[in-house]
Amino acid sequence: MKILEGGLENVKGFSFSSIECGIRYTGRLDYSLLACDTMCNAAGLFTTNRIFAAPVKVCRERIDNPVKAILINATNANACTGSDGYNNTLRLTADIALWLGCEPENILMASTGIIGRQLPVEKMLESHARLRENLSQQNGHLLAKAIMTTDTVPKEAAVSFNCGDREFRIAGVAKGSGMIAPRMATLLSFIITDMPVARKDLDIIFRQAVKSTLNSITIDGDTSTNDTAIILSPVSDSYISNSESLASFEEALKAVLYRLAEMLVEDGEGATKSVRINVINAATDDDAALIARSVAQSLLVKTAIFGNDPNWGRIACAAGYSGAELKEEKLSIFIENRALLKNGVPEEVDYSALENILKQSNYTITIDAGLGDGEAIMLTTDISYDYVKINAQYST
Repeated sequence: MKILEGGLENVKGFSFSSIECGIRYTGRLDYSLLACDTMCNAAGLFTTNRIFAAPVKVCRERIDNPVKAILINATNANACTGSDGYNNTLRLTADIALWLGCEPENILMASTGIIGRQLPVEKMLESHARLRENLSQQNGHLLAKAIMTTDTVPKEAAVSFNCGDREFRIAGVAKGSGMIAPRMATLLSFIITDMPVARKDLDIIFRQAVKSTLNSITIDGDTSTNDTAIILSPVSDSYISNSESLASFEEALKAVLYRLAEMLVEDGEGATKSVRINVINAATDDDAALIARSVAQSLLVKTAIFGNDPNWGRIACAAGYSGAELKEEKLSIFIENRALLKNGVPEEVDYSALENILKQSNYTITIDAGLGDGEAIMLTTDISYDYVKINAQYST
């Protein structure tokens, strides 16, 4: 497997367009189209929030269909917009289908931005000709920029890998720096590959890959109304289906998704640090996941991370209320390789040396439950003053 520079533009068979439509603001890219040269198989994961956006509903209805394109807008979530919001999604996807020569059912849509406001549909419809005209394989980076909201940098990743004597590629983009506590994916993420994979295999592999990557991050504990992760693979008469090739595909996909997950956490709203929560020796993998998520989402842990405070008691507390099986006399906690708690007994700590670790922008907290072989990781951030400032003024 080889890491490639850039993102979506590395994969042949797809083209991209991003324009300034003025959906909420002027002078910024906010409307995009990801189009396939041929029909594609799709797999998708969507928010578990019971309040979900109109485009999420449309994607759920169409994800099993062959897919020709994904229409994407930023700055307006089209969530909590009732039947008008749903019908607006249908109008937009039906019109772009006409421009691409396919059926509306072959078009997916994703939106991100402020909740509770209707899309400026007429303005968006008028821009579809420009979207179609600007389609180019070279515009992948523009799409990564256009889907940003409070993100400070675009997020993209790409790899190549070999199956036998053939080279294939996978690339992806993602956006999100707040309202991130996914139980499916993250705010928006779009993955493409030129390897033809049958839809059933694509769905199984995508779900498994997301579980240990995009589904293992948290920034602020909030699960969005719009979480959408979609992967596209070309429809074919001859799918790659042998187990060794599919294993190579899954490894490459996880590499792309994990890098995107890292970038999402590194760009968390107001974040100064990204920290890996590593849980080992839990009773089960599910218990390990409960502990990792509980610690990663604890506001007291996150504020301690921001303040360079080695308050391991907060970590132990969050692990204890996670719902996982735990025994105090078995519990150990480490920051990097420095033990703070061993088998329930506090360790003597050189706090001056530990402070140097805590001031780093990236480090690992390891929680050893001592009860089995269950493992899990979560990527998390600190909570800073700037996070409060950003989110206190988001709608105004």
